[in-house]
Amino acid sequence: MEIRFEAVGAAREDELLSLYDWLAGDRALRGGARVTRVAETDPGTGRMGPGLDAVLAVLSAVSGVGQLHLSYLAWRRSHRPRSRISIDISGVDAERVAELLRGFGEGDDSDGEPR
Repeated sequence: MEIRFEAVGAAREDELLSLYDWLAGDRALRGGARVTRVAETDPGTGRMGPGLDAVLAVLSAVSGVGQLHLSYLAWRRSHRPRSRISIDISGVDAERVAELLRGFGEGDDSDGEPR
C-alpha cells in the first residue's frame, strides 16, 4: 500500500519537509513503512527538480497504517500546517481507501476535529 501526502499553498514545500522529517524520524514506523521524498518534475524538461512535490509512505503491511495514522495526526497537532495536506492512498480497494482517509482526518481542520 502506498500513501502519498501532498500540500497546497504558499508554504507547501516547508510543510512537506516538516512532515517528511517527522515521519522519517518516527522509530515506531521503522520496518513497517518506508518514507521517501518525491521531487518535483520540471515541466520544461521532465527531469526531477530540486523542489519537493510529495511525501510517499510505502507500507509493507496493512498493520503499519495504524502507526502511520498516529504519527501523522501527532504531526498535525504539533505542527499546525498552514497548507492543506491531501492524502492519496493506492494499493487497497475503494471502500478501504475511504475508511483510511476518514481515519487520517481528510476534511478536518488543523486540530483534527471534524468540520
